[in-house]
Amino acid sequence: MYYLLLTLFIIVALLLIVVVLMQKGRGDVGSAFGGMGQGVFGPGGVDTILTKTTYWLGFSLMALAILLALTHPSKKGSLIKDEGKRTPQTEQSIPQGQNPPSGTPTQNKP
Repeated sequence: MYYLLLTLFIIVALLLIVVVLMQKGRGDVGSAFGGMGQGVFGPGGVDTILTKTTYWLGFSLMALAILLALTHPSKKGSLIKDEGKRTPQTEQSIPQGQNPPSGTPTQNKP
C-alpha cells in the first residue's frame, strides 16, 4: 500500500511540474509595482483548464503526502516513550599506556 502511494505521489509531483511549466505568465514584474493598468494577475475570473488542473494536482499532492506520512512502514510509536527503554551506552576505556586528551574528564579507578 505504501509503495503504491509513493509511486502515485511521484507521478502526481511530475505532472504538477509539467502543468505549471506549461502555463502562460500572467504579467511582468513592472505591473506588480503599479506601472500598468491591468493588475498583476491579469483579467480576473478566467480559469483555464491548466489552472484547474494545477489546483487539483496540488490538492492531490498534499493529500498523498499526508497519507504517506500516516502509512510509513517504519516502527510506530513515540520517540519520547522509547527514550527511557534504551540501554545506556558503555563508556569507552582508554587503552593501557595512553593518556586521555587534555580537557576531558577522567574516572579515577582504584
